[in-house]
Amino acid sequence: MGKGVMKAVENVNTEINDALKGLSPFDQANIDKCMIDLDGTPNKGRLGANAILGVSMAIARAAAKSQDIPLYRYLGGVDLELPQPFFNVINGGVHADSGIDVQEFLITPVKRESFRDGVEKIANT
Repeated sequence: MGKGVMKAVENVNTEINDALKGLSPFDQANIDKCMIDLDGTPNKGRLGANAILGVSMAIARAAAKSQDIPLYRYLGGVDLELPQPFFNVINGGVHADSGIDVQEFLITPVKRESFRDGVEKIANT
């Protein structure tokens, strides 16, 4: 593993772990805010964005599993309809060589009966 990965693992096992001990895994917003505040940089560069995201996702998955509900339902509530098809139609931004300033442009069908119906509506457009 590279130095960056090893540093991220170390940050998760030490600073992030210490900061999150005792917090409720069911308060995702507080967990995420705690890690962002702990990092203290605008781009999550000190602890590592991937370390912060990985911990956030792991806690959300564990909380959902403990409630015996799917992750999307745990995060989105009972009224959320998933899976929701999204289609990436334009790629750009800093990581693309397309010259487009926008990172991504996504479309999604809004009136559909099912996931399959949504995909078919976009495919037939």
